[in-house]
Amino acid sequence: MKKISAIVVNWNGKEVLSGCLRSLLDQDYEDFEILVVDNGSKDGSQALVKKEFPTVKLIENEANLGFGPAVNKGFEKAKGDYLIFLNNDLALQPDCLRQLAKLLDSDPTVGAAIPKILYYSSSEKNTSRETARINSYGVLVNYTGIACPNLIDQFDQSDLTLTESACGGIFMLPREVYEKVGGFDDDLFLYHEDHDLSWRIRMMGWKLMVVPDSVCYHHYNFNKGVLKFYRSEKNRLHILLKNFECKTLCLIAPAIVLVEISQIVHALFHGWFFLKLKSYREIASQSIKISRKRRQIQSTRKVPDKEIVRLHQDIIAVTGLKNPLVDYFLNPILKLYWICIRGLI
Repeated sequence: MKKISAIVVNWNGKEVLSGCLRSLLDQDYEDFEILVVDNGSKDGSQALVKKEFPTVKLIENEANLGFGPAVNKGFEKAKGDYLIFLNNDLALQPDCLRQLAKLLDSDPTVGAAIPKILYYSSSEKNTSRETARINSYGVLVNYTGIACPNLIDQFDQSDLTLTESACGGIFMLPREVYEKVGGFDDDLFLYHEDHDLSWRIRMMGWKLMVVPDSVCYHHYNFNKGVLKFYRSEKNRLHILLKNFECKTLCLIAPAIVLVEISQIVHALFHGWFFLKLKSYREIASQSIKISRKRRQIQSTRKVPDKEIVRLHQDIIAVTGLKNPLVDYFLNPILKLYWICIRGLI
């Protein structure tokens, strides 16, 4: 049996952290360890872990490093053959880890096993599969980098099958994959760090698969704050610039420009225009660093963009946002343009 290391990132999440840790301790998998990486919480989370969960390894950061950098701290201390990173607001079904490990044991071409995530209210009310709603079943990614959870808000289905995904919000990966691909990009404080790691795993020749029998429940609240838009948009451009081949970047450039114009209009009307300008300045200031990372990634990748974009979407969807201009103007243009250039990648 392979040892599993479960890494939970926490920042002032005392109220939900207990539920997450208890669900981990209730797993029916025998050989695993739990690590909590705390990002300088001020709500007593550290004391809670020490008092109520003495078997859990606590890594204390002095400040909030962000999600990906915190997971990296856990990766460095983890002893498992399989590594899984988790948000503190998740609760796992008892067989969640076992189902993910089962797939990794059986198929060496899989570099990441992704659980199905349902909204937590479903578990609280012990609702049936027919009334439980999906938070994510993998992640859909548009070719301009905009990502959205797959099947979000749809009713859970009994006939969901093992499904390949371009991205996973959380997933379990073998140590071999971590050692060859590396962990999260420390420059991505929050948002798209999972997208970036998923992308790099695929570039090295592994698949990401969603496992329908592995289930988590999520205390989910969609954050429409301007800082989310700012960080998400900055990181989206960051990973596009470092992960796509030059030819692909040139081909999709007109679509990226169109999406950026749309984002600027959104920023003007929703109060984050100056943050959008700040994101451009920061991307420009990081250009040398991004270029270095890009050279390293492009020189070691095993899979070309032609295979990567096989799973990319031709239209965009944004969680929690509905706009007729996106549906009836932006998406038709993006779809038509994708038809024109996809065969050239």
